[in-house]
Amino acid sequence: MKELFAYIFENNDEQALKTELGKSLLFQGLSPKELSIVAKKVNLRRYNKGEHVFFQGDPGSALYVILDGEVNIERIESNKKIHLAGLTRGMFFGELALVYDASRSATAYVSENATLFCLFKHDLDNLLTHHPRLANKVILNLARILADRLKATNDRLSRK
Repeated sequence: MKELFAYIFENNDEQALKTELGKSLLFQGLSPKELSIVAKKVNLRRYNKGEHVFFQGDPGSALYVILDGEVNIERIESNKKIHLAGLTRGMFFGELALVYDASRSATAYVSENATLFCLFKHDLDNLLTHHPRLANKVILNLARILADRLKATNDRLSRK
C-alpha cells in the first residue's frame, strides 16, 4: 500500500489519486469527472512520525484526509493533554476550518509516518463558485459524517 502512495506522491498520478479520493466517505457519490476536479484541488503532503500537522490555536485553513499512516488529535485544557482521537486511513480531521474562520481547537500530530491530502478553504470556496453541485455533495457528505460523530458522542456521554 505504501508503494501506491509513494507512486501517487512522486508521479502526481491523477487516476490513482481519484481512486483513493473516491474511497473516502467525504467524496462518496462523486462521479469520475467530479473526482478529477477535486484531485486538481487537493494537495498531497507527507509527514514523518512525530511531526505536527497543526497546533491548537493555529489559524485553520484546511481539512486533511489520511491516505496512509496515523494521526493523533489532542487538546490541552488546564495544562493537561487530553487525547481526543487516533485516526487512520480514510479518516479526516480539521474540518472546522472549512466551515468558519477560527483557530484550531486541538493539535494534530503524526504517530506513524503518514501521507495526507488537504483541501484548503479557498479551494472549497472555488468549488462552490465554479462547481456548486459538486461542492454541495461534499458539504452534504461532511454534514452526514459530522452528524454521525455527534450522535456517537451523545451516545457515549449518555452511557456514562
